[in-house]
Amino acid sequence: MVVNGWRLFAHRLFTQQLERLTSQVEALAAKDPEDYRNQPATKLLATIRRYIMEIIPKDPNAAEFRQGNTLGPDNRHWFRAKFHDRYRLFYRFSSHDKLIIYAWVNDEDSLRKAGSRTDPYAIFRNMLVSGSPPSSLDQLLRVSKEMPQTDTGFVSRPQEGKTKREARRKT
Repeated sequence: MVVNGWRLFAHRLFTQQLERLTSQVEALAAKDPEDYRNQPATKLLATIRRYIMEIIPKDPNAAEFRQGNTLGPDNRHWFRAKFHDRYRLFYRFSSHDKLIIYAWVNDEDSLRKAGSRTDPYAIFRNMLVSGSPPSSLDQLLRVSKEMPQTDTGFVSRPQEGKTKREARRKT
C-alpha cells in the first residue's frame, strides 16, 4: 500500500496485535451493532488506523515520533507514536526507499507505566534484544509484509453511520 508516497509494511508482531483487536471489535459489533463504536476497543482500532494510514505517513520523521534514548542509545533509529495516553506504536522508516515498517503496538496488558516490567518501552526493548523484531532495517523489511493496497482487513474504517445514541445526542 502506498500513502503519501510511502510504501507501508507490517511486521507479524504488529499484524498479530491488530488482528486480535479487530476480532475483539468484530465481536463487539456482533453483540451490540448499535453501540459498539462507543467501546474503547473500537476507538483504539480507529486511532491506530488513523495513525498508520494518515498521521505517520504525512511525516514519519516528525519530532513528536522521536523517542530519544528510551529504548537505549543503540535504538534511536526506532520511532514511536503515542496515543490514548498509554499506547505506543513502534516503527522504522527509510526516507531513501520511501518505506515505513510498523513493528509493534502495545495492548491493554502492556499499558504505559514508567518503571513497570509491562511498560511498552521495556517490552519492546526486550523484543529487540531477542531479535524479534530485528533492529536492522534490511532484516526487518525481509520479515515484514507490504500492507494491501485496498483499505480492508485490520485497517478498515469502522462502519459509517451513527449509532442510535449518537443520533439522540444531536437532537
